[in-house]
Amino acid sequence: MKTAINHLESNRSDGSELIPAEVAARERREGNEPPNKPIPQTRQENDDNPTTTGGYTVSQEGLVNNYPVTPPMTGARYPTPNEKFTYLILGGLAATFVGTLILIAFSVS
Repeated sequence: MKTAINHLESNRSDGSELIPAEVAARERREGNEPPNKPIPQTRQENDDNPTTTGGYTVSQEGLVNNYPVTPPMTGARYPTPNEKFTYLILGGLAATFVGTLILIAFSVS
């Protein structure tokens, strides 16, 4: 009976040997060195794209936590007279198309 109790106690775990699967995979792949951070992108002077490399953190286990980077607010511009005329023509064509579809639906039924 004494050996059975000793056998059960030796199979118990306090959880200290458990590590996350991502950390174990990284250690097999890269070794025990700390994780590498992504390389920041360089911006051109006339580049309109927002920087997105600031949207992450790296934990002590090497897990990356991404979060969104909010782009700067840009104001809308008022349409030119040429664009207004184009919108008017396209709206008229759309209304004619929808009206034709409704007339066809009533005539078929």
